[in-house]
Amino acid sequence: MRGRGRIPSGGNMTSKNSRARSLIGGIFAGLIVIWVGVSFYLKMSGMITWGQWGAYFSLGLAALFLLQGIAWLFVPGLRRSFIGMFIPALILAVVGIIPLLGGGWYAWRGWWPFVIVAVGLIIIVSAIWGVLSKRKKQDKG
Repeated sequence: MRGRGRIPSGGNMTSKNSRARSLIGGIFAGLIVIWVGVSFYLKMSGMITWGQWGAYFSLGLAALFLLQGIAWLFVPGLRRSFIGMFIPALILAVVGIIPLLGGGWYAWRGWWPFVIVAVGLIIIVSAIWGVLSKRKKQDKG
């Protein structure tokens, strides 16, 4: 029986989003464990040093966060969540790249405040973007 307040046949969109989020999250968790193993293998085989390990590990995690965000772009109800994966990806990428560019971890002495500023700017832009997106949807609907 279909009536008011009933979910039409085909299911609930929120339920589909929840399943998609669970699937993507499970794959992401597995990839993190795999990356931990691969990064330790790189160290133990002598391909990288302990001093480089943290930088490479951060870059790998950044890539995984970015991949998860990209996967979320293909699920309509999760598209807005991309920025939630982009921010940690950006932070981890910067944390990994600066020591590899030269100066090791000491290079952070002059750069870490700019990372905090960049995160703040990203949060502000995403908040503005979210408000503008909602306003456009309300104007159309």
